Amino acid sequence: MLNSAKISDWLQVIGMFGVVASLLFVGLQMKQTHEIALSSIYQSRSDATVEQSMATTGSPELLSALSKVYGGREHELSMPEAVAFEHYLGASMTMFENNHRQFEMGFLSNEHWQRAAREYR
Repeated sequence: MLNSAKISDWLQVIGMFGVVASLLFVGLQMKQTHEIALSSIYQSRSDATVEQSMATTGSPELLSALSKVYGGREHELSMPEAVAFEHYLGASMTMFENNHRQFEMGFLSNEHWQRAAREYR
């Protein structure tokens, strides 16, 4: 028959396994939460990029301004084109800063950050 010391030892071993199992479960939950956050961030970045692209193609002033700037004729910008271009640059800078912040926080891989940084050069 088991004495109380052996029962206590077995209960402690079972308790230790329970603690280890719960720590493993919490670790897996944290990893999953991190992956969900990364996925959400990438989706938000994708949505913002699509939104900016749609806004660009929906603005005749901006399209005209971009064609003039890329063609080296920025001195020909009308006032509406200059304003549209300024707003475009502001939105682009905000996206760049957001990408950099996400990279610093570990939510953006080095490869994605390098690609984003090249786009803004």
